[in-house]
Amino acid sequence: MKKKNSINWLTSAFASVLLVAVIFCGCNPQPKNGSTKTRNGDYITKVIDSCEYIEYDYGIFDQRVYSLTHKGNCKFCVERNLNLKIFYYENIRKTKSN
Repeated sequence: MKKKNSINWLTSAFASVLLVAVIFCGCNPQPKNGSTKTRNGDYITKVIDSCEYIEYDYGIFDQRVYSLTHKGNCKFCVERNLNLKIFYYENIRKTKSN
């Protein structure tokens, strides 16, 4: 009888630990659609007026952090700058040849 009680206790302890583990693993928030998960929260890359911006939102109430900043490696700005450089160098060649 004593052995049966110890097995029941061990089974219920294991089930309790398993239940707590499932609850904690199931409570991790998933990133929102289109967002990227970081250690401190989620950020979303948005396109506004043909430029890429990073939107970051973390925390609640008075501890909330919201930021919208231009992305340093914005693909649209790289293309625009490349086109401007090509236009600039072509105009310099034309003025030097004249």
